[in-house]
Amino acid sequence: MSIEQLKELFGNQDAILELVQLESGELALRNAGSETQPLVTIQFNDDVNALLGDQAPVIAQHMIQAALCGLFEKQVNEMQAEVVEEKPRFLS
Repeated sequence: MSIEQLKELFGNQDAILELVQLESGELALRNAGSETQPLVTIQFNDDVNALLGDQAPVIAQHMIQAALCGLFEKQVNEMQAEVVEEKPRFLS
């Protein structure tokens, strides 16, 4: 995913994201104040929900933070990568 695709997805570089609970009980990440389709939804089954209790939103937030960190790390790695398409002249 390119920076341009991220900008299009989030609206701009200064996107403010919010984690909200939908009427269905799902936790959703979306652009702040937006009523459009969420960027991500997380739904825990009943057993996990009972185990997590009121910590479910905190766990969902950590899951989303880890995913965003992974996405940005991947993006940085792709920007720093050098692709060499030539065969080396000398093999050591």
